[in-house]
Amino acid sequence: MIVETTILEEVEQIRYLASQISGLPALPIIASKLLDAVDDPDTSAAELAELISSDPALATRLLKLANSAYYGFPRRIGTVNLAVVVLGFETVRDLCLSVIIADCFFHTDDELPLNMEQFWRHSLYTAIASRLIYKMAGAHQLGEGFIAGLVHDIGKLFFARYFPSEGIQIIEEVQNNGTPLLQAEQKILKVTHPVAGAWLLEEWNFPEWLVEATRNHHIDSGNEEAQRLPLSIQFGDYMVRQTFDHGSQYGVDFELSPALIKSLKLYCDENDKVDIAMYAEKINEELEKSSGFLDTFKESSL
Repeated sequence: MIVETTILEEVEQIRYLASQISGLPALPIIASKLLDAVDDPDTSAAELAELISSDPALATRLLKLANSAYYGFPRRIGTVNLAVVVLGFETVRDLCLSVIIADCFFHTDDELPLNMEQFWRHSLYTAIASRLIYKMAGAHQLGEGFIAGLVHDIGKLFFARYFPSEGIQIIEEVQNNGTPLLQAEQKILKVTHPVAGAWLLEEWNFPEWLVEATRNHHIDSGNEEAQRLPLSIQFGDYMVRQTFDHGSQYGVDFELSPALIKSLKLYCDENDKVDIAMYAEKINEELEKSSGFLDTFKESSL
C-alpha cells in the first residue's frame, strides 16, 4: 500500500511538472495508426505494409533494419510487405516505433545536462541486452524486449530536457554525495524517472505493457509472468552498465533478488551464484552480431 500511495503521489507530481512546460513533443500520427493496426486482428499484412509505406522515410528505415545481419535472412527483403510477412506484425511494429521514438527524442546534438551520446548508446545496448535476456527467459515477443529496453530511461530525458537545472542537481547529488539515483530524483524533483517515463508513454497512448515495463524496471513486484519484461530490462540495464558504462554519471542500486532470478530463469554457477560472466559473454556476442544493425539504427534515426 505504501508503494501504491507513493506512485500516486509521483503521478500527481509529474502532472504538476508537465503543467509548468509549454508542451510535450507529439509523436507522428503514424505511430498511433501503427499501434491500432497491429492490435486489430482483422488487419492484413498488405494493409499494415500500405500504412508503413505511406511514410517513405519510415519504410526505408524498416527495410534497412530488416536487411541487417542481425536478422540473418538468406535473401534480401525488398518490400515492406515481405518484411511484414517475414518479421511478423509485432517485430515490425516494435522496429517502426523504436525508429519513430528515436527520431523524435534522441538527438546527440542536444545541449542537455547529460551526455547524450552516452545516453543513446546505453539505450541501444540495453535494448539489445534486454531482448536477449527476455528470449533466454522464455519469452516469445522479443521485439517487446527491444523497444522496452530502448525507452526505459526516457524519464531521465524528460528531466534533462525540461528541468535542466534540477537535472544537474540530481547528477551532483549522485556523484558528490553517493545518493542512489532514485532517492536523488525523489529529493530534488519529488518523482522518479521510471514514473515520469511511464507517464509520458501513457500520454502518447503507448500500449500498457510498455508503460508498465517502463514504470517497473527498478521494482520487484507482481506476478512472475507480468514482471518478466521489466525484470529483463532491469537485468539488461545492469549488465550494460557493468560491462560498458564504467564512469557513468548516474549511480544505480541493483540487487539480484530471488524474484528476479526466478522470473528470468537465470543460470547459476556451481556456487549457486548467478553466472554474471556467462551473461556478459552472451551479451557481448549479441552486440557484436548486432553491430551493423545498431549502426543502421543510429544512421536512420539521428
